Amino acid sequence: MRLAVFILIAIASESVQQSDDLCSHSSLNTCGKCIATPGCAWCESEGDTSRCGKANQKWCNGSLTNPQTVSRAIQDDPLSTTAGRIVQIKPQKIFIKARPGQKVQFDLHYQQAIDYPLDLYYLMDMSNSMKDDKDKLSALGSTLASEMRRRSSNLRMGFGSFVDKVTMPFVNTLTEIPCDGCAPPYEFINHLSLTDQTNNFAPAVHQTQISGNVDTPEGGFDALMQVMVCKNEIGWRNESLRMIIFSTDAESHYSGDGRLGGVIEPNDELCHMQRNRYTHGLVQDYPSVAQISNNARKLKMNVIFAVTENVKITYEMLKEAIYNSQTAILKGDSSNVVELIKEQYDKLTQDVIMDYPKNDDFEIKMFSSCKGNERKETNTCFVKKKGDTITFNVQLEVKQCPARKTQKIYIAPSSINERLEIDLEVDCECDCEKTGNFLPAHERCNRQGDLKCGVCSCHQNFWGPKCGCNTNSVSNKEEDNSACERNGETCSHRGECKCGACLCYDPERYSGQFCQCDSKKCAVGPNGKICSGPTQGRCDCEGCVCFEGWKSKPDCSCSDNTSSCVPPTGVLECSGHGECVCGECVCRIEQGKGKFFGKFCEDCSVNLREVFEQNY
Repeated sequence: MRLAVFILIAIASESVQQSDDLCSHSSLNTCGKCIATPGCAWCESEGDTSRCGKANQKWCNGSLTNPQTVSRAIQDDPLSTTAGRIVQIKPQKIFIKARPGQKVQFDLHYQQAIDYPLDLYYLMDMSNSMKDDKDKLSALGSTLASEMRRRSSNLRMGFGSFVDKVTMPFVNTLTEIPCDGCAPPYEFINHLSLTDQTNNFAPAVHQTQISGNVDTPEGGFDALMQVMVCKNEIGWRNESLRMIIFSTDAESHYSGDGRLGGVIEPNDELCHMQRNRYTHGLVQDYPSVAQISNNARKLKMNVIFAVTENVKITYEMLKEAIYNSQTAILKGDSSNVVELIKEQYDKLTQDVIMDYPKNDDFEIKMFSSCKGNERKETNTCFVKKKGDTITFNVQLEVKQCPARKTQKIYIAPSSINERLEIDLEVDCECDCEKTGNFLPAHERCNRQGDLKCGVCSCHQNFWGPKCGCNTNSVSNKEEDNSACERNGETCSHRGECKCGACLCYDPERYSGQFCQCDSKKCAVGPNGKICSGPTQGRCDCEGCVCFEGWKSKPDCSCSDNTSSCVPPTGVLECSGHGECVCGECVCRIEQGKGKFFGKFCEDCSVNLREVFEQNY
């Protein structure tokens, strides 16, 4: 117990020391810069030698500016499963005002609606090798509709098919009919828009003719892009779970492949359909994997790659690159298609994954005890049955002053079109600095500066503590060269003394009262930034001072957060097959199993990335 207490005291002392060092930095010479530094507050009292200091210490004899967090719900409708007024996220909109270093916590509730609308679109490869798959889907169409209606009575189904770009070398243009009983090749046809008349699905599949192409990869990505972006043509509803079953036995062309046929214009990600046919197959290149993924994210499309065993590895890799997509293996004749789609639907509705943005300006963490009694950091929960409510505790921390002081942040389930909107206002300016709250052209500033928060903010060409120095004047009111000397050197030979203060030759590199601090002596992190960037540490006169959560390595690059090493579906760091080092898994080589790999050391099978790169 004594050891534990000692460790806590040591950690607390280190944290205070770090914050004190930061608050007393000479560059924090305005109220805005001071409060933008975690743990610091600004003293307006006249006569204080240091105006920026530790927020939780009583060192200021006057008004202390230490803005506190403001958080309130703007829209907080109750959870509802009523048709037309379904609400699965609560709250829906909140306002947060915080400054760097402050953490805001709130609860986010999610309840999966019973009988939530389902839009299911089946997109099928119609090359000749898929004939038995088409016949089996036609035969099982009614069964598929019946089984999916058990999961959602509010069901719509649609069907489309693709072949490839109608030009060499993708298809044989020397003959109109590529094979006996085949239709002429085409890029994409929407045979059946999404409809609640699900008895039309099987006939639509049955009436579609097989076609053929020349090369092995197919033009499915052209079709997939159109299915996603052509909302009205396909019939997507605003409020529904959107599933696209992408069925093929071959790989897919993507951006750059169109050049083989002389099609070089990039895909514009827009809808180009007339009379249910894609019209721009010979105008635009295939979309890229990134374009497919971005639209899946933006439009909340859940793509299921239902593929045969021979292309499993390729689509497993694509699954990792395309947002919220999954891979499922079809039998050679697609006889398991009904069970496959049922399983994928159940997985989509049972695994709740909350998406949120990640950048240098703020950090979001989510916690829940949905996987047991123990509360842990996770953005994923398993819903046992529809109607259950799960709760995430959300922690938002502002890391730095962004270029835009106000911005919107969205937290949303990955599979449906609902979200929490956060209006974030970052507090990087004190009220006493705002127009109308400061004293312009004040006498304390020799009428050449504004008195803001107790200090002078000098007008153009004037500087100094009281704006008594003029860059265009030989004599200045604050001339005192002795204030520039230290250890017999003037401004450390890195600047010149003007008006009783050092002007550093290279202010981005040298700083401090005597230009004694050299930022190049602070360590540079692996990301190429001094002290690994403003969210991890700060250069404080030739040494990095690391922020909370970053170990005091010379460059502040080592995170002490081990939760990033725990997979969403597990409890062991690095899946028990590696060591968490600086927030990342270092995987082991285990006898009889080989080398583990992956973000969480979760796989020891064939390295899919290497195979994918070899294939492409």
